[in-house]
Amino acid sequence: MSAEVKMMSALDIFKQSQETFEDAKKKSNEESGNKTKYFRLSQDGTFNVRILPLAPVIDKDGNPILPMERQGYEYPVKEQVLKIKSPDGKKTNYVSVCNAKYAFPKLEKDLIDLYVELVCDLYADDEALCKKVKETSFNGGLRYDSKRSMYIFDMDKRSDGLQILQLSFSQYRELEERKLKLWEKLNKNGNVPCPISSIADAFPLEITRTTEKKKTQYSFNIDTISPKDVLTEDEVQTLLEAPRLPEVLYRYTRYHLEATIAFLEQWDETAGLNVMKEQEIQDCIDQIKLLIPASDQSHFNANGRSSDGGNGDGAMTLDDLWDMYEEIEKAGLDDKSEEGQNLRTAIKEFIEDNDLDVRISRTRTNADLLGDIQDALEEAEKKENNGGGKKDEDEPEDAPADEPQDAHEDEAPAAAPASRRTTRNDDTNEPAAPARAERRAARPIRRR
Repeated sequence: MSAEVKMMSALDIFKQSQETFEDAKKKSNEESGNKTKYFRLSQDGTFNVRILPLAPVIDKDGNPILPMERQGYEYPVKEQVLKIKSPDGKKTNYVSVCNAKYAFPKLEKDLIDLYVELVCDLYADDEALCKKVKETSFNGGLRYDSKRSMYIFDMDKRSDGLQILQLSFSQYRELEERKLKLWEKLNKNGNVPCPISSIADAFPLEITRTTEKKKTQYSFNIDTISPKDVLTEDEVQTLLEAPRLPEVLYRYTRYHLEATIAFLEQWDETAGLNVMKEQEIQDCIDQIKLLIPASDQSHFNANGRSSDGGNGDGAMTLDDLWDMYEEIEKAGLDDKSEEGQNLRTAIKEFIEDNDLDVRISRTRTNADLLGDIQDALEEAEKKENNGGGKKDEDEPEDAPADEPQDAHEDEAPAAAPASRRTTRNDDTNEPAAPARAERRAARPIRRR
C-alpha cells in the first residue's frame, strides 16, 4: 500500500470507489437479461418498417466519438449454423457462429475458412469434394451466409421498440439500389439526408412476402407516398442507449470455438479427411485461444448440457429453430421433408425443455408452432416483468460479463453479447446470396 493511500481515511477510499449513476445504469442493462429482439416475416403479406441510422459510440464523459467508425444504417455479418452430432448419434446440437475475424480483426484467418482452403489445396484433384465444401451449410458445405443487419421499428407495432432486421446480401443490394436511385432524385433539389434512415427525413420501407409453388420471395418498396417519418426525442434516446450492432452480432466465445472444432472434426470423419491434423489448423486454434479472455469459462459438450457462459447451457434456442426453418424454406422444402421433420422434433424438444404451454397438432405447421412458442415466451416475460416470476434476483439467469467497448479492441466477449470489434467487410464483391426469410417479429432473449 502506498504512502498516499495510507493517508486516506477508510471513508475517503469508499467515496472514491462508489458506483456512479452511469455505471449502475450500464450494469443494470447488461445484467437484466434484456436482449435485442429480431424482426421476422413468417407469413405472406406486406410489412412496414422504419429503418434507423447507426448511432455513434458515446465515451465515458457522455460525448459522441466522431468521426464514426461506420456511417449509414447497417452492419455486415457472416454466420453459419453448425450441426454437431452427439457421440451416440442420437442428438444433434445446433450452434450459430459468426466468422471469427469479425470478433478478432487481427486474426489471420477464420478457422472454418482456413479449413475450406486446406481441403481444396490438399484434395485439389477431387472436384466434387471442393465443390461440396464451398456449398452453404444447409447443403452440407461450409460457406457462411452473408447478411446485413439494421435496427428498425415495426410501424404497425411501434410500441414493441427496437428490433433487428436481417437481410441476405442480395436483398440488401436490392434495397441499396432503390435507396440510391431515390436519393439521387431527391438531391437534384439540394442535398438531403438518407431517405430511408435519417432522423427526420426517412420514408417507411415496405417489405412484401409472397409464396408461389412453395417458393418464397421478398420485394422492397420505399413508400414515398406516405409522409416522412420523424423520430421522437425518446426514440432517438432509446437508439443511443441500445447496444451497438457489432456488440450484438460479433460474438465469439470459447463455447463457439469448441463447437467449431467438434463440427470440423465430424466433417473430417464423414468425408474421410485428415485436415484437422494439419499444423495450420492447430496454429489457428491456438491464435483464437489466445484472443479469448481468460475469464471466458464457456464450454461446448456434444454429449449434453454445455456452458456458453451466459445462461449456463448450450441448449437449442428459438433463434436456432427459426434459423433452421428459414434454411428449409430457402431450399424450397416443406414440413413433410426430412429436414422439416427434424425441425419438428427439435421444436417438440424445445417445448418440453422449457415447459411451455404449446400444443403440437397435425394442423399446426412448423411456422405456426414457432409463433406459438414466441407468444408463450413473451407472455412469460410479461408476467416476470410484472412481478409474477420467482427468480433469484441476486443471480440473474443471463448475467453477461464485462466486455470491451472500444471499437478497435480485439478481444472477444467472455460471455453474453457485448462489444465484438473488427475491421468492416462490405462484401460488395461477393455473389448475391439466395433470398432468405426475414425476421418475423420480436425474438425472445438470445441465449447462446
